[in-house]
Parts: sequence; C-alpha cells; structure tokens
Amino acid sequence: MRKTTLFQALLVPAAVLALTACGGDDPEPTASGTPTTDPTTASSSAPPAAAAGKGDKELCEAANKASMELKQTLLDAVSAGEEPTTEMFQEIFTGLATEFATIAATGDADSAVTAALTAYSEEAGKAAAAASPEAADNPAFDKATDTAIEACQAVGVSVDF
Repeated sequence: MRKTTLFQALLVPAAVLALTACGGDDPEPTASGTPTTDPTTASSSAPPAAAAGKGDKELCEAANKASMELKQTLLDAVSAGEEPTTEMFQEIFTGLATEFATIAATGDADSAVTAALTAYSEEAGKAAAAASPEAADNPAFDKATDTAIEACQAVGVSVDF
C-alpha cells in the first residue's frame, strides 16, 4: 500500500477539480442540494478542545478531523473556481501545524501518538514557512506522516493525513 503525503493528497484532487472547472459552459444549476460551508465556521477549535484530557484514540480522531477539514477547505476553494495558490497551501500547513500541536499538547507526554503528532506538527510548520508547497514533499515530512499514521493505526484509528 502506497502512503501519500498531504501535499500529494491535496494536489491530485485540486488538479482534477481545476481541470473539470475548465470543462466549458454548464448551464445546469449546481446549487440544488449541494451543502455550502459557512466561512465563519471553517476554522474551528473544536477538535483540540474535544481532545483535552483524552487518550490516544481520541487524539488521533481529533487530528484526523482537523486534517480532513483543512483538506476540504482547499477542495471547496478549487471547486468554486479558485486556482490553488502557494498561500492556500501555506494556510493549510499552518492550520495543520497549529491544530496538531494543540491536540498533541493535550496528550500524555510518554505517548507514541503525542510524539508522532508533535513531529507531524513541526514538519507541517516547516512546510508552511517554505516559499513553495513542494517543500512538504520531502523525506522528513514523509517520515513524520508515516509515523503519525502508524501510531494512530496502533490504537485502532484509521487516519488520512
């Protein structure tokens, strides 16, 4: 099974959505049942607060939720016709770094999950600080991703970072 980095996981759907958005005129209405995202609720601190005082399983669930919400932010932007920009990726990596650090801070200091989420947070922070989204496509970020996924799988939580 091939593991993907967040960059690869975000880039492929973003490219597909960007290409389908360029497909031509579509006179059919598209808002007929499509849920919309309220921008005021897009960045929620609920996962870290929910993770406070909980075990490894809850930490992984909160981290996965935060990761999925941030990925959805990019997919929503692309499906709305926006081109993926370096700033979008930096915002997502900054969100990952912040959310994962907050979640990890609520875990047991001796926990493998806490250590893995902390390392992932640090690598996401480095990617956010870089001038290019390709900065996340490096061995250190790949290792941090794999370690976080494995730590969460070890406590019975399937994640997609």
